[in-house]
Amino acid sequence: MKILPIFSLLLLTICTATKAEISITVNEQHLNPALIEFISKELELQGKEITDEMKKNITERLIELEIMTDAARKKGITNESKFLSKVELTYMELAYTEYLKKYLLDHPISKDDIKKEYDAFKKKFDKKEFKGQHILVKTKNDAEMIHSRIKKGEQFDEIAKNLSLDKESAKNGGDLGWFKDEDMVDSFSAEAHKLKPTEVSDAFQTQFGWHILKINEIKKRPPPDLETVKKQIEETLKKRKLTAHIKELKDNAEINR
Repeated sequence: MKILPIFSLLLLTICTATKAEISITVNEQHLNPALIEFISKELELQGKEITDEMKKNITERLIELEIMTDAARKKGITNESKFLSKVELTYMELAYTEYLKKYLLDHPISKDDIKKEYDAFKKKFDKKEFKGQHILVKTKNDAEMIHSRIKKGEQFDEIAKNLSLDKESAKNGGDLGWFKDEDMVDSFSAEAHKLKPTEVSDAFQTQFGWHILKINEIKKRPPPDLETVKKQIEETLKKRKLTAHIKELKDNAEINR
């Protein structure tokens, strides 16, 4: 849980001091010591060291908040409809979040759940790797002319060496080696998926210029191992569990519109 924004300035000052008992009133209102402990624990969860000086800073901030709350109360702000609506909405959203956190603690995702989901993921995994060559030029006209030359029988490798603007691959005849979808921009990957081994694409454009692509080999990619996708699977299962539970609560609720 993130620390409330109103306490964010407390993170800026951390030093040591002597611990003291806290019994404070502000304009006859008692300062709740439980708030100090709550904020301290939230900061500890963020890896902060809670010193006596830090608690002093928290106390000073709470005193300031109590003073401003009292001032707002005297001005009638805390009785305004807009203010009360904000308070109610914040209360409801906090209750929503805390309830779902508690629900996941009571209904955790098990190792078996993750394993079952991973097995289903493996069965559906159908991604490919491509081995290919490309020629990069500036204009569509240049790319179409090159495409025509290849169709007439000129060697892809030689044209790439002489004309491709991608000098790194050009020296190897336009060779890109093996690549995956995520290695290339979307428009380039889309063209790769249209081709069969030994086929040459029509001219197409990416943010880098105009290309002619030749695919030489295609192979099926092995799925990532469980440890690689475990966290992602767990988060997916949590969302699915919460979505189902929220739907269940809605279905059982008495709602009159």
